[in-house]
Amino acid sequence: MKNMDSQPRLLVIDDDDAHREGMALLLEDEGYLVDQAEGAERAMELIRRHAYDLVITDYKMQKIDGMELLKMINDYDPLLKVIMVTGYGSIEHAVQALHLGALDYMPKPIDPVKLKDVVRRALKSQGWKYPLKTDIPLFFGEIVGQSKPIKQVAQRIRKIANIDVPVLISGESGTGKELVARAIHNASYRKDKPFVAFNTGAIARDLIISELFGHEKGAFTGASEQRKGKFEEADGGTLFLDEISTMSESTQIALLRVLETGQIERVGSARSINVNVRIVAATNVDLQELIKQKKFREDLYYRLNVYGIDLPPLRERRSDIPLLANYFMQEFNKKYKTNVETIDPKTLEILQNYQWPGNIRELRNVIVHAMIQAKEKILPKDLPPFVLQPAAEEIRLKAGTPLPDIERVSIVQTLRMVGGNKVKAANLLGISRKSLYNKIEEYNIKDEEYLAGD
Repeated sequence: MKNMDSQPRLLVIDDDDAHREGMALLLEDEGYLVDQAEGAERAMELIRRHAYDLVITDYKMQKIDGMELLKMINDYDPLLKVIMVTGYGSIEHAVQALHLGALDYMPKPIDPVKLKDVVRRALKSQGWKYPLKTDIPLFFGEIVGQSKPIKQVAQRIRKIANIDVPVLISGESGTGKELVARAIHNASYRKDKPFVAFNTGAIARDLIISELFGHEKGAFTGASEQRKGKFEEADGGTLFLDEISTMSESTQIALLRVLETGQIERVGSARSINVNVRIVAATNVDLQELIKQKKFREDLYYRLNVYGIDLPPLRERRSDIPLLANYFMQEFNKKYKTNVETIDPKTLEILQNYQWPGNIRELRNVIVHAMIQAKEKILPKDLPPFVLQPAAEEIRLKAGTPLPDIERVSIVQTLRMVGGNKVKAANLLGISRKSLYNKIEEYNIKDEEYLAGD
């Protein structure tokens, strides 16, 4: 069975989580689609379900070892290439694996360069051409990117999709929290059931209980008929609760009860209704700070935050901006029947240097604006004035801000202003270049905080 994806699809098998995930990340960085299995049984399930171009398996595993798995793969698909990896290597094992048809045999710890080379040669022999077409890698639905932060988000989505626990997504407004929630739903076994999104911050507080749990006819003034709530609408599927920090104390208590019992009661009824719903919640504020202020229940926080996903702001994944801009351009060409073919390199440079306080949502709106102005190519003059001439950043400080925090912000903003040129930055800051490097290390300042690229 041939893989019809635009990228090679690989399966990595190892019961050592850290080693398996390390290999997967290494190969994902090369542009491959990578699935993972913790053992031979799960591996065979995936092999029967998907068309893989290459399998990389550990030799020493519980229950069924790599050699037995190699025999099982040969029985199912003799043409599927397999690379054997082990920390228990020997000449005998190598000969046996190669005799059974393994493509190669590699000892742990893996040499990243050798692994990449072996994988590339194996895929070239199957007709894959390099460089791979990974201009716009879509990990899940509309989640677009190739930067390290967004790859880490994609990996976390894959890990949690079929582990049926609540997920808490944190990130600034406009970073795509609902897209991540939809991605979790669509990658899970619940994908054929409803996905219901509900923004608790967009509804009056006294109506949220009724919206979530439904109401009986006559339960309150205006309740002219029985109505199901969001929990019943989402039964069997996923309920996405956005801006959960805005919920009142009574709503928080009611939600906690549902998480504990799996039951709801409509407003105006004493009858309990069983619901099978996965909760994915999202927040753009620090819930732990709200807990300290007695504005959010600590017990609800721990119920919701069984597994957390932190979404990076756009300014921390600047290398994804050209991919996102082109993705939006193609989307709007199709939607609005426009014919904008490309984005000028200077325009992309301006977009990468802007700070994007509104994150992806703001970038999307800017591209729409530019496409209305543009002809066949988006030029700098097509961008909104606030992107072309952003207001000078100010360092806003509260009384009592620790001096190291002030120094760190000053260094980051100066580096950003000079495009990462450390000589210029040191001169402006009035320190030596060596001192600047020491400060960067001391404050753990990452390249992504001030550079347009990764």
